[in-house]
Amino acid sequence: MNVKDLKYFVKLQELKSYSDTAHYFGVSQPTITYAVKRLETEYQTELIVRKSYANSVTLTHAGDQILAHAKKILREDHLMQKDLQRIRDSRIKMGFPPIITNYLVPLVFDQLRDNDLLSRIEPVRSGSKELLDKLYNGDIDIALLGTTRIPENGNFDFNIIKVHNFKIIASSERQFPKELKIRDLQNEDVLILDESSVHQLIVNNIIEKYNVFTNVIYQTSDYRLLLDLVKRNKGISLITETALQVVEGIQELNVVDETFPPFYIMLIYRSSLKAGPHTQKIIDIFSEL
Repeated sequence: MNVKDLKYFVKLQELKSYSDTAHYFGVSQPTITYAVKRLETEYQTELIVRKSYANSVTLTHAGDQILAHAKKILREDHLMQKDLQRIRDSRIKMGFPPIITNYLVPLVFDQLRDNDLLSRIEPVRSGSKELLDKLYNGDIDIALLGTTRIPENGNFDFNIIKVHNFKIIASSERQFPKELKIRDLQNEDVLILDESSVHQLIVNNIIEKYNVFTNVIYQTSDYRLLLDLVKRNKGISLITETALQVVEGIQELNVVDETFPPFYIMLIYRSSLKAGPHTQKIIDIFSEL
């Protein structure tokens, strides 16, 4: 089996054109044709439905089956290349979402420094959803992550570090009842974290279920800015308590008729990762919190 033949085959199915596929790879059209023929010879079956007009590509049932396997093989080949390159570079690409980073890193900084790990980590800063995609695609090795769901994807292993709660917050300048219902907030201006954060999923559920939090006046990826705006009484918000460890001028509202899902703080990595000593030490340090 030739990995390059599989690349040609997958791209051919995507572009539906021999000439476009050849142009994409910078090769001749017969190169693509021969690649398909080699695969058909190897697997002893036709992969492409032969039609009377040129540059038309429809897969046979066998072709669809091989396509599904080919995509998995190419992904593993891509991950293998990425993993081996980072082994050669002796660098560990690690994902850091902002809220979790500011909460956890001070707790482990001394251990990372004392074990000579700070200089070995190449930080990649982004929201949890983007970091999970980067992890899946092999662009990073491990990541801190915040999520409302335990991953069920067999591609990942993870260690849950902490379980926190979501809070509805407002400026301390505001007066609210000691207990309130979520619909009491119907007319409030709302500030939220944008789609790069899992917070927006919770907000969308509130909107759908209660028709509350509909007056979103501002979205941002910067949680510190969001907290500052709430403190200045520009609106209410929803945020994980992870971001509220040492914050003045903000109150947590006691909503008694709604329970939000937990916020899982975890260290996550691909199941195929063969952790070297430094990567394993990082995993151990964070997992022992």
